[in-house]
Amino acid sequence: MSGILTPAYFGQLPKLHVYVDETGDRGFSEASRAKSPFFAMTALIVPREDEWTVKVATGGLRAVIHGAQPQQHLKPLHWVEHFKAKRADRREQAAQVLANMPSARLVHVVAHKNSLNADAGMRADKGVFYNYTCRLLLERVAYAAQQWPGGPREAIVRLDSVKHMDHSDTRDYLAYAKSGDRYGVPWRHIKWPPLWENSGRDGIQLADIHAGFLNCALTGQPTDPQCAEHLLRVGRQLYRSRSGSLLGYGMKVIGDPRFVTSRVWWSDLVHKR
Repeated sequence: MSGILTPAYFGQLPKLHVYVDETGDRGFSEASRAKSPFFAMTALIVPREDEWTVKVATGGLRAVIHGAQPQQHLKPLHWVEHFKAKRADRREQAAQVLANMPSARLVHVVAHKNSLNADAGMRADKGVFYNYTCRLLLERVAYAAQQWPGGPREAIVRLDSVKHMDHSDTRDYLAYAKSGDRYGVPWRHIKWPPLWENSGRDGIQLADIHAGFLNCALTGQPTDPQCAEHLLRVGRQLYRSRSGSLLGYGMKVIGDPRFVTSRVWWSDLVHKR
């Protein structure tokens, strides 16, 4: 068996396209934690043969949003710019479009800042915070690729570039985690290295919208089910374990998981199958 599972073998596997964006901020000052009590990263996973659904979804939403300005039809979509709270219609349209991507899967990793107080490294260095969150996200992408319905796949990962950040440090950190892995993470199911690109790529724009849905759910009141309506709309796409577990798989929490699981909508999300 060891003679079969070579790098060439993994390179010949059917491909997944993975697009990653983030939401919240990585600051730990009192003001930053008050404004953004969490930092999260989101991965949108789509089989290569269904990449057309990414193009149709992004192009359609751009056409609707930029309809009055045809010259803007190629302008990238941004959650903060184009899906403000006052544009509930656009959020609903985006949720409908994204929910209709039948083969797409999602992974969210949420870091709750107030329950990370003991981790001095992550608190002191935004790069360390990003790198660790990214590592946990890509571990889950690797498992999803290994366990993909219909057979294992190789994931090609593209992440949105973060301003003022040297992503070569992240690549080095991930390579170190990959080479020294002691937990059996199937890193070979990710094409190496991951790539950081700008938000002009269609899939990254959709990952940004998914991250926006997550942000709405987590910034709303824990007793408010409406804040998670769009997250719930795409809830069936969240990656789960073979036994159907969501927590730790499609929704990983760094820190106290009750930051997510104590919310009134959590049970509904768990049962979205």
